[in-house]
Amino acid sequence: MTAGDWTLETLVVGTSASFERCIEAADVDTFARLSGDSNPLHMEVAFAQALGHRDRVVHGALLTALASQLVGVHLPGRRSFLLSLKMDYVAPTYPGDIVVVSGNVRSIHLSQRAVMIKLTITCGDELRARGTAMVRVELR
Repeated sequence: MTAGDWTLETLVVGTSASFERCIEAADVDTFARLSGDSNPLHMEVAFAQALGHRDRVVHGALLTALASQLVGVHLPGRRSFLLSLKMDYVAPTYPGDIVVVSGNVRSIHLSQRAVMIKLTITCGDELRARGTAMVRVELR
């Protein structure tokens, strides 16, 4: 089985996947343009620093989009249909941070053809976000 093409029958509790991503300032700018969220916390260094941050703060929803990438590309991958996604943002992420997005299958629901995936986003040893995704695994 290749990563990103899991079937319900090949997944087991504990199956995991992860990827690394450097979040660039241009990613934050593009996300702000796409989402319409131009809050100065995300767009203005001086504003963010006045609130005690070292730089602009990456949108939490951008981190959530990376969790969606994990589900749609890596685990289970191309057969996935996202049913629900819950994220908690534990610490701020900044442009230039290298994050690791990880997922681990926690439970399998055969009657629903679904899996529950525990999600974490870390930067070094620091947890930045955590959550869960319920994902339907399609037959084809």
